[in-house]
Amino acid sequence: MRAPLSGRRILLTRVKPDDAIARALRLAGARVDALALTVSTPLDSAQLDAARDRLVDGEYAWVVFSSWRSARAVADALPRARSLGTRLAAVGEVTARWISDHAGVSADLTGGGSAAELLQYFPAPDSGARPILIPRSALAPDTLPEGLRALGWSVEAVDAYTTLPAGAGDIDADIAENFRAGYYDGAVLTASSQARALPPLLGLPPPSTRVVTIGAPTAATARRQGIAVAAQASSPTPEAIVCALVDALTRPAQADAPEERNS
Repeated sequence: MRAPLSGRRILLTRVKPDDAIARALRLAGARVDALALTVSTPLDSAQLDAARDRLVDGEYAWVVFSSWRSARAVADALPRARSLGTRLAAVGEVTARWISDHAGVSADLTGGGSAAELLQYFPAPDSGARPILIPRSALAPDTLPEGLRALGWSVEAVDAYTTLPAGAGDIDADIAENFRAGYYDGAVLTASSQARALPPLLGLPPPSTRVVTIGAPTAATARRQGIAVAAQASSPTPEAIVCALVDALTRPAQADAPEERNS
């Protein structure tokens, strides 16, 4: 059976070791180039240090992680916190697996890959419950803390890392030239930070390059940058991204008016 993306040229705008999305795209027959448009940098602050100390002392009912980078910031404190009754939640399987592999503890609750889905399963607090800690990106939206507060939790959200655009000198010149020339049939954006970095680093995608995003927040950010989004994955999984690309590349192009920048 012919692979659904056989011969298609796809740009994946991130670089990760053994990337599950890149692997799924190649298994579907695509030729994949990976290019990191952003760089993540750990942050140090008195607030984060204090949160780690309270975590070690078991002062949080839960720690909620939206990415492995946020887990990395407090990984050394997790075994002790777990022994004192702190429970762990991860937005998706990748983050949960990182916690297990690097901290030696398992998540008590794992969502389907989005903050909104995790919130659907999160319990309400008991009377007098300890607060929740959310180590997170400095650029993260407030979906998780606001959703948990709406459930009745006291929440401490602490910036653990930030994401910046890659330097122009770090961009592969051949990939950049190919992108601008319309070489790629599709491009995959897996984070809002990538959507913001794409136009200044590579320019807007040519009309022949169909852009697929990992979800609605990334799609909304992309449109605000003037990027036409052909499709968004139905869930933040490699398989859903493959399906979205297949859909985008096999149906006629449709106009996708970008959102107004001041919206």
